[in-house]
Amino acid sequence: MGKESEQAQHERAEKTLLAIKECKGYLEGVEKELSRMSKKFSNREIAQGVGFAVTGIHEALTYLDIVKKVIEKTERMVTKKNLVSVNETDRLPRATGDLQ
Repeated sequence: MGKESEQAQHERAEKTLLAIKECKGYLEGVEKELSRMSKKFSNREIAQGVGFAVTGIHEALTYLDIVKKVIEKTERMVTKKNLVSVNETDRLPRATGDLQ
C-alpha cells in the first residue's frame, strides 16, 4: 500500500511540474506580447498599465520557478529517503537463523 501511495505522490508531482512548465510558457508568451503592446501605445497611462501587468507576470514566473525547485528538491529527498530505507531493511536479519 505504501508503494502505491508513493507512486501516486510521484505521479502528482510530475503532473504538477508539467502544469508549471505549461503555465510558465503561457505566461512568458503573454509577457512578450504585452511588452510589444506597451511600445505601440502613445498613451502613457495605458503603457504604464501594460508595464504593471508585465511586472506582475514576471513575478508570477519567479514564484513558479521557486515552486518548481521546491517540488524537485522534495522529490529528490523522498527518493533518497526511500533508498536509505530499502538499504537499511536489506541489512536486517530475515529469520531467527540469521541472528547467529
